[in-house]
Amino acid sequence: MTRKAIMIGSPGPKNSVNYLKGVDADLHHFVSFLKSPIGGSWEDNEIAGLFKCPSENLIELFQSTYTDFLLVYFSGHGHQDLKETNIAINDSESISISQLISLINVPKALIIIDTCRKSLVEEYSSFSGPEYLSFKSTLNQPNSSEKYMQIIAESTNGISIAYACSVGEISNDTELGGDYTYSLLKTSLEWYENQNNESVLSINGANDLAHQYLKFKSNFDQNPKIVTINDKKENLNFPFAIKLNSL
Repeated sequence: MTRKAIMIGSPGPKNSVNYLKGVDADLHHFVSFLKSPIGGSWEDNEIAGLFKCPSENLIELFQSTYTDFLLVYFSGHGHQDLKETNIAINDSESISISQLISLINVPKALIIIDTCRKSLVEEYSSFSGPEYLSFKSTLNQPNSSEKYMQIIAESTNGISIAYACSVGEISNDTELGGDYTYSLLKTSLEWYENQNNESVLSINGANDLAHQYLKFKSNFDQNPKIVTINDKKENLNFPFAIKLNSL
């Protein structure tokens, strides 16, 4: 089994009022999470990053990525048109989620999209987390890569898309990152710390925890949603966080 992760960030023009300060924090948090035992002990050569990239670079990377499992993470601006969600990959170019999916040529993929899904971006309020997230305390735990790959091998083929909010909603952002990304990683870290035995938290379970956290922080205005694309129309339950017993 092989795996690859592609991290995409697009915060908007640097000096504009719409610049998303939290995108850098999102990318830092997510990569740190992946490299930790909680996130599957990913190696540097398994993770690629694209920041405000031209469309041709994005297309080239996706089309040249051959692997058994692909994890795609996006943080940045986006909007909803009459048909679907679109993400801004740089300051002047956007692609739709269906276009993104068409670039994926792997049997199993998890796409996490932290962006707005409204037709027009409105003013919004947001919560601030207490601190930047840290996964350093978990580095003395066993390497979880083998367990992660085992779960992927046993999972059903298909694509699972985790949206930070439902259609018509705003995905809030602070200097600590997108509220969904922060909630997803923070509640997964809390889950890890509360586990006494070996266990696996699927993306569906992680999304449920993040949703519960966001309910009170966003006054029920941001509701994450998971969409599954596969022949059997079932939840794929790809792994998101892993707890292994200490050596």
